[in-house]
Amino acid sequence: MSIRAPADFNPRTDPPLDFPDAAYGTLASGDYQTLGFMAGLEVHQQLATRSKLFCRCPAGHFTTQCDSEVLRHMRPTLSELGEYDGTALMEFKTKKEIVYLLNRATVCTYELDDTPPFEIDQEAVEIAVELALLFNLDLVAELHVMRKQYLDGSIPTGFQRTAMVGLAGRIPFRVPELGVDRELAIRQLSLEEDSCREVSDVGHRVTFRADRLGMPLTEAVTEPELRTPVEVREGVKLLAAVARATGKVRRGPGAARQDVNVSVAGGRRIEIKGVDTARSIPQLVHTEAFRQLNLLRIRAELARRGVTAEALRVGNGEWPWEVSPLVIEASQIFDGTEHAAIQQARDRGLTACAVRLPEFSGILGHRTQAGLDFGHELRERVRVIACPEHRPFFAHTDETNSPIVSSRRRELRAALGAPTGDAIVVIWARREDAATAAREVLLRAGEATVGIPAETRQANHDGTTGFERVLPGPDRMYPDTDTPPLPIEDHVVERIRVTLPETPWAKADRYRALGLSESQAARLSIASWSKSFDEADPPFGELARRLAASFAKRVPFHARRGRPVAPSMGKMLAVIVRAIDTGAVRPEALDRLVDAAIERPSATSEEILAPFQQTGGGNAQLERAVDQVVTRATALNGRSQSTLLRWAMGEAMPGLLGRADPAAVRARLEQRLGTLEVAG
Repeated sequence: MSIRAPADFNPRTDPPLDFPDAAYGTLASGDYQTLGFMAGLEVHQQLATRSKLFCRCPAGHFTTQCDSEVLRHMRPTLSELGEYDGTALMEFKTKKEIVYLLNRATVCTYELDDTPPFEIDQEAVEIAVELALLFNLDLVAELHVMRKQYLDGSIPTGFQRTAMVGLAGRIPFRVPELGVDRELAIRQLSLEEDSCREVSDVGHRVTFRADRLGMPLTEAVTEPELRTPVEVREGVKLLAAVARATGKVRRGPGAARQDVNVSVAGGRRIEIKGVDTARSIPQLVHTEAFRQLNLLRIRAELARRGVTAEALRVGNGEWPWEVSPLVIEASQIFDGTEHAAIQQARDRGLTACAVRLPEFSGILGHRTQAGLDFGHELRERVRVIACPEHRPFFAHTDETNSPIVSSRRRELRAALGAPTGDAIVVIWARREDAATAAREVLLRAGEATVGIPAETRQANHDGTTGFERVLPGPDRMYPDTDTPPLPIEDHVVERIRVTLPETPWAKADRYRALGLSESQAARLSIASWSKSFDEADPPFGELARRLAASFAKRVPFHARRGRPVAPSMGKMLAVIVRAIDTGAVRPEALDRLVDAAIERPSATSEEILAPFQQTGGGNAQLERAVDQVVTRATALNGRSQSTLLRWAMGEAMPGLLGRADPAAVRARLEQRLGTLEVAG
């Protein structure tokens, strides 16, 4: 059977190798076009259903109580075409023991594959259909459930049940600040069951909590049409806003997760997995773009040196040092060394093996990400697949602080027959793990001669990424024979269609008609607080623009401090807007009123408005405030008029906010302070 060519390469094959590395925030959109940057999204959203997708266990009940544990091992299975998925084979090499922590209130025998699936949850199907209609997708006539292999242990069955709901849609994509006004293609929307929550992953044992397992979620996939890191972030916000428009999705940590697919010219699709916040996406995808560019530079240099993948292959056999001249068992070479890490490894009974990489000298030290080099790519592959339990476990000759001291380096080169142009990697691990590690080092080094390996990578908090697993291919998917097809009836679709919520792009049009600017309308249309803005019902024009601007500033400020917008916020704002519109409160108090409404959600509108309402004695209040400020201003004699005025406005306005025109306060202070200066 012929090997199918991968379909995930960037369409441009001309990597700009001379493009200098640059920090995020220093490039224009044209620079990303030069790089051949392209990205797409896979946005996963949990649905707010009562039950899980294929059983009747409650959804959304999280617990730390454990009633029992189950231990399992995963093994790969052949696809319908008689092929193994590469990810499944990689996971099998890790030899993981998988422990599931079970709570009897949140799981049943279905999740552990001891019972066939129940009928698919109808509530979840209808929410997924609603989302597909909002994305303008072509609906399938029947749901056909497929099995998608998952051998990382996060699903006890070893596969995830998933069903395609809709295909080939397009939605408006507008970001005025970026000059973006086009459509974004949505490739597909599928309905699937969620996986377990990981508790720990140490050595060859990974532990999961199964309460989240089986909860319904949708996966919306875009075409790779996002052209800059900021566009990727805005795409995530848009897809999330469409899902939230239904009012039928879960919110909070872990309820929405996005995978980002990135490539540059000459590269291939790399999936950054499980990014939990849109804020971190631009830095991550920018870093990944330059990681790929640096891997392509390494490929070019290896080609110049004449290095081929074939020269790095290792023969079959249990111990690679017995079948390859590139690997030796090196424990004896390190006997007597005084380096603490090596002494500790020897005391634990670990095996040291050394791997020769022909003509790789200097390559392992080549920078790939901020603070990381190509040697880190090898180290990550070893960490994930060989699962060493102790640190450090890896060193190489390109490191400036390598524990391979000069005398041992000479012995290693002699034992391996390695000239100075070769690099040497040393690994300390259990004997079986050392053998796996040696093979992975040679495999990853061989991939460097080809270019960008197909990988799924995990997001790190510092904006870098780390290896997670080999990128899955089409061989992981096959039909689920336990679940019959489910027709999507026309009358059900029509019932859902006539009650569809307003889309973000329709909201943006409505906000522009209300007098908001292009950027205000675009931001507000995807904001979680847009409902409160709508309930406030501001009149057309300046007051609507003021309220949108106040929301854009004050709501995120309070959210960062753990003060979310209360459900009653809209009604409170409606009272505030009417007070400003009728002149009872001046518009300058709006920010303070929004702050008060967020900070005191249980307060009445009278209590919120009282400190800012204008009264009949407004002029008298102004004069009293000015008198008090001028009296204290005598201590600042000798300062310039502008300094005095700035200080005086800061002193007077807090007590007059909402009650007096700032221009009138300023004019009166200028008059009185001018007199004071002359008198001084």
